[in-house]
Amino acid sequence: MTTTAPGNDIALALIAQDIMFLRRFAHSVTAAPDQAVIPIFCMHNYMCLIIHESHRALRHVDPDLADTLAYDCAPAIERARHSVKLYDDKYKELDDVGADFRCIIEEHRQEFLDNTWLPLARPLERDLVLWRFRGRLVSTSHAASFFLAFPPQAFKNQDALGPRLHAIAVEQGSYIAAAAEGLPWQGRTALDAMQKTDLTENEVRAEKHYRRSFDPALREEIKASLTAMTCALNTVDVLLADDTSPSSATTLFKLRYITLHHVLSSLGQLDDQYGAGLRPPDRALLKDILDAPMSNLILQAHRGFRNTLVHYRPTRDVQERLSLDAPLYGLLDAYFPADEARSLGDTLALHTAHVADRMSAWCDN
Repeated sequence: MTTTAPGNDIALALIAQDIMFLRRFAHSVTAAPDQAVIPIFCMHNYMCLIIHESHRALRHVDPDLADTLAYDCAPAIERARHSVKLYDDKYKELDDVGADFRCIIEEHRQEFLDNTWLPLARPLERDLVLWRFRGRLVSTSHAASFFLAFPPQAFKNQDALGPRLHAIAVEQGSYIAAAAEGLPWQGRTALDAMQKTDLTENEVRAEKHYRRSFDPALREEIKASLTAMTCALNTVDVLLADDTSPSSATTLFKLRYITLHHVLSSLGQLDDQYGAGLRPPDRALLKDILDAPMSNLILQAHRGFRNTLVHYRPTRDVQERLSLDAPLYGLLDAYFPADEARSLGDTLALHTAHVADRMSAWCDN
C-alpha cells in the first residue's frame, strides 16, 4: 500500500475501520438473511457512502489497490450516498427533497389504493409500510424508496424485494470482501443480537399516518422526509446500539456524527422556511433540538473534521498532530479546542439518543 505522503496512514486506517465494520455487517446478513431485509434498508445509504468515498480516497492514497477494487452500479451507489445529506445536498434544496417524496407518495398511492372491486372495502387498503425495531421507527416503504430508488411494486411482498436487494448486495459485497482481505474484520455486530420479535411491520394508510405526524402546517411530503430523518436517527441510536465491539467504535462515532450533522442542518433549514407557522409546542420541540449546546457544536464544527470522517483524507494543517495510537487518531484534538473535543467524544452518543427521542416523539404525536 502507498503510505508515503503525510496523512495517508490515517486515511488508510479510517478506511480499514469502516471496511471491517461493513464486512462484519455483511457476514451477519449472510448468516441470517431472513432477518436482514430491514437492516439493509437502514444501512444501504451508509454502505454506499463508505464504498464510494473509500474507493475515491484510495485512488489518491493507493491507486493500485483502488484499481483492483473497481465496482459496477456506480450511479446507484452515487445516488444512495448523496441521500445521507437529506436537505444538505448542494444540488437539492428542502422543497426539491419534498418533491421527491411527493412523487414517491403518489406512486405508492396509485399502486396500492383503489384496487379492490368492492368499494366498501377500499378504506381498508394500505399504501405505507412502517418497520420498527424494538418499538422505534427505523424504516418505511417511502423512506426505503427514497434511499434505494425502488418502485412501489418492490414492496408488495418480501419475495419481490429479494432479487432487487440481491443485485445490489452482490456488488456491495464484492467490493467489501475484496477491500477487507487481509484485515482482521471478524467479530459480532448488532445483527447478531437481533431477535425476530425485535422487528415489527405495520401497514397503514399514508394519508392518515402523516396527518397525525409532526405539525399540521407541514405538507405531507415534508412530513415524509422528516420521517426519513427520524428513521436514520433511530438506526444509529437503537438498531446499531448492540454493536459494542471496540473495533466498531470509530465507525459508529462517524455514523452518529454525520447523521446528526445532516439532520440538524436540515432541521435548521426547516425552521427557517416553516418555523414561524408551526404550533407553539412544535416550535418548542424544534428549538429544544437546535438550541442544545451539542447541536450548536456539531453545526458549527470544523469543516475539515466532517470532511475527514467522510472523505478520509485529513487536511494538511493537522496531519502532523495525528497518530495511529491516539483515540480517533487524534482527529478531535486536532480540529477542536480541548473542551469541545472532550465534549464531542464523551456525549455524542447521548445527544444522538436525545435528538432521536425528540424526533420520534414528534413523528408519533
